[in-house]
Amino acid sequence: MKRYTRQMCAGKPRVLLVLAASRSPMSEEEIACGKRPHIDNYALQQELAADVLHLDDALATLPGRLIARLAGTRMALAWTAFARRRAYDIIYTTTEGVGLPLALLLKLSGSAAGQPRHVSLAHYLTPLKKRLFFSFGASSHINTLIVHSTAQYQQATRVLPAERIAMLPYFVDVCFWRSPLERVEAREGEPLICVVGREFRDYATLIEAVATEPVALRIVAGDARSVPLPAGMAQMPANVIVAGCDFVTLRTLYAEARFVVVPLHETDFQAGVTAILEAMAMGKAVIVSGIRGQTDVVRDPRRAEIPGLLAVPGIAEELGTLPTGLYVAPGDSQALRETIRYLLQHPQLAAELGRNGQRVAEAYFSLEQFVERFTTAICGEPVMRLNA
Repeated sequence: MKRYTRQMCAGKPRVLLVLAASRSPMSEEEIACGKRPHIDNYALQQELAADVLHLDDALATLPGRLIARLAGTRMALAWTAFARRRAYDIIYTTTEGVGLPLALLLKLSGSAAGQPRHVSLAHYLTPLKKRLFFSFGASSHINTLIVHSTAQYQQATRVLPAERIAMLPYFVDVCFWRSPLERVEAREGEPLICVVGREFRDYATLIEAVATEPVALRIVAGDARSVPLPAGMAQMPANVIVAGCDFVTLRTLYAEARFVVVPLHETDFQAGVTAILEAMAMGKAVIVSGIRGQTDVVRDPRRAEIPGLLAVPGIAEELGTLPTGLYVAPGDSQALRETIRYLLQHPQLAAELGRNGQRVAEAYFSLEQFVERFTTAICGEPVMRLNA
């Protein structure tokens, strides 16, 4: 990976990376042997030469265990980061569930804003319980707030000045998510489409859309018990299979699929972005529910007016306007059925959308670019909405 720290973080500041997850050495081993894609925070840790604070570390202390019991593990993690604040120049929290309590603790302690510099990634600021932290003054001790989507950027501007908000995209490991080295044979029989993930997924609408269609639908989301059926449907249709799989098997599934569907319930955060970017990197067209929070990555040739990360000057003129997928109205099974039929009947269009998506993923959403953008924001350099 290209190195940026020397230029962006002159003086080698002491950085603490606060992860709301347990330590997992197995993940690093799997990455090293090509069994899973790279993880964003591991790459950031290496780039910043940062110390890492995991949930395990918070729960290893008596105060941490007591706070976890009373207020939850993320509050315990925020307290542990606060207790170590004097050892670091920069603290980066990877979720607002930790970053907002930490900011409030810093304020209540009388710490000067910026000592240490606090940067937080926020995925979903809309819920009232999160906005209350800003009512209590937490904003004064967040030097930079990073968001991933237009909808959350708009939420953030209600509580912070725009110059302290960085709207930066997520990433996809374009080296891992590409067609397998071994040739994938064309499937016989019904064409395959696939869908991945659980969060805010509207599987009932998708199942209703394909139940009587000559397609094979593979849902990668654990087991069938985790996938709700449409109202009035007693059992899973024969053409739908629900199962989990590892990353290597998922990569082969993407390669075999005609295209990828990401059905979503309405929400104003970037649900489904990981699956969308993986599909794009694999060269697959995407059908996605047109919810408020998911406007930034997919470009639908029929809806050029939708704002997003790729619509900014300098990018739109290059690859930002390339169509990469199709939007459908959330919860509309008939519209979803017709869109699926349309792409199946127009394989040349599906292939073109997939090729465009792969070009866009490689040009703007690689891990290297992610690390460069986030290192810039964490270290306090000026950032643009998309620093490509």
